[in-house]
Amino acid sequence: MTKKKIILGLHTGHDASACLFIDGKLAAFCKEERVTRVKNVGRYFHLKSINEVLRIAEIELDDIDAIAMTRLKLPISSFKKTDTPVKTKIKQLFASKREINIISQMLKTGIYSEQTLISTKAICKEMGFREEKPIYFTNHHLAHNLCSLKFTDWEDGLFLSCDGGGDRLQYAAYGLKNNQFKRIIGGDEETFSTGQNSAASIGLAYSYATKLAGFTPNRHEGKITGLAAFGKPELADELISKFRIENGAVLSEFSGLDELHRYLDKIFEHKDRTVIAASIQQATEQVTLKWVKNLLELFPTRHIALTGGVFSNVRLNQLIAEIEGIQEIYVFPAMTDDGLSIGCAVDAEIQSDGLEKLYRYRLEHTYYGYNYTAHDLEKAASGHSLKTISTLDAAKKAAELLKDGYVGAIFTKSMEMGPRALGARSILASPAQRDVNDSINLRLERTEFMPFAPFVLSDDAREVFEVNDANEYACRFMTITTNVNPKYHDVIPAVVHVDGTARPQIIYKEDNPLYYSILEEFKALTNIPCLVNTSFNAHEEPIINTPEEAVTA
Repeated sequence: MTKKKIILGLHTGHDASACLFIDGKLAAFCKEERVTRVKNVGRYFHLKSINEVLRIAEIELDDIDAIAMTRLKLPISSFKKTDTPVKTKIKQLFASKREINIISQMLKTGIYSEQTLISTKAICKEMGFREEKPIYFTNHHLAHNLCSLKFTDWEDGLFLSCDGGGDRLQYAAYGLKNNQFKRIIGGDEETFSTGQNSAASIGLAYSYATKLAGFTPNRHEGKITGLAAFGKPELADELISKFRIENGAVLSEFSGLDELHRYLDKIFEHKDRTVIAASIQQATEQVTLKWVKNLLELFPTRHIALTGGVFSNVRLNQLIAEIEGIQEIYVFPAMTDDGLSIGCAVDAEIQSDGLEKLYRYRLEHTYYGYNYTAHDLEKAASGHSLKTISTLDAAKKAAELLKDGYVGAIFTKSMEMGPRALGARSILASPAQRDVNDSINLRLERTEFMPFAPFVLSDDAREVFEVNDANEYACRFMTITTNVNPKYHDVIPAVVHVDGTARPQIIYKEDNPLYYSILEEFKALTNIPCLVNTSFNAHEEPIINTPEEAVTA
């Protein structure tokens, strides 16, 4: 029997994660925060999520054939101790630090080869391997875009990433054509030369505006997206005028982040947070749309893939999908930095076997966490004197309770990959009453301005929402808004935003039978085609992971 090829992917920055690919297919994924219970945790090398993905895939550490990772934190012992400037600079600058940043060290030493700078033997020893394994390192934005490449089956396409920054880049674009995946902007060519001006990052501007509106940057940007529909974009044109697009690059008038921040402080001073939200949202939409359209002129295609934190903005993604001529848009579900471990593993596949041999396939679900058994659930429930019922009756009973106005939670299958709860760790409610949003937010101590998302049976999706060939793939993962059919506005008011949009999740029975059956039973009882879905977690905590966390939440 041929041994299966197993690749461990790692991202050790903020929103750290680990994943496993077995024979070219994603087999396990875990975001570090789900096991540490600390949101957005990372920036260290020894990840607990490594043991979790080994548990998910039921393999041992030494079964792994290769390691792939972002170029962030490594133990100081991982750097080669030679008589080169590396040793000297490590002693001078990092003697007191246990872990150091790879990119920073490359820039300080002028050594841009990981093989020259880093000891794979030392890393493997640090990780606990008995034998040395090949290790691959990947550019931040290339890793983002390879996630999209892996899970699309297009022969040609434009692959874009945009975020607050990684490897000295905030934007990257790659084109796929004739089985070649070529850089348009971004990549190591820019990382190791001038980098990109962080003050041109619309993502960093959005995060700072989030702070000015009274929320936590790098965590609450989604609140700004929802709040924007309630305000007037009084300062959008002023903001847009500070950015320009040239040959696929986004440029700004600001020399650095400090100048950008001073400018935002000035224009948003004494402004209502709805004005801040509406202005930064519209500016982000228009600047990004100009960038995308400029790239489409440079690389004509009908397929666009999006990833990176800026593209967690579901309203922006809708506008990109509506660009004339676009046949399909894909937004990678783990679009923020937790997805980087996957992109690194894909890069290892390509570096090892070549792009022409890369196994690409369309993602059908995001359930790649540990699959707890019915016994695990019963054990957790019994420890808290909770009553259990037959699985055969669960969907029908849940639907009846939801019809009667109860709010419930579902814990089934493996935990989801990415920031969205997609039916494995979700809170459910009827969408018939708009005030259900307020009651759930009050109970969970949340402040939200966008309604909760609906999930809809695949057969009903195009009837209820403006789902089409261009956005259907993205709608499977709740990564895009669509317009809601006006005749359903009063039927499902809890999931319709003030602008007439919703961010639906289309579900198929084979992907999550219990989740599907609950909605199927609910529709039979009420003739309402959707249910509310929001993440199953306590205030400011990561999404529930284990049965014990579920019953004590």
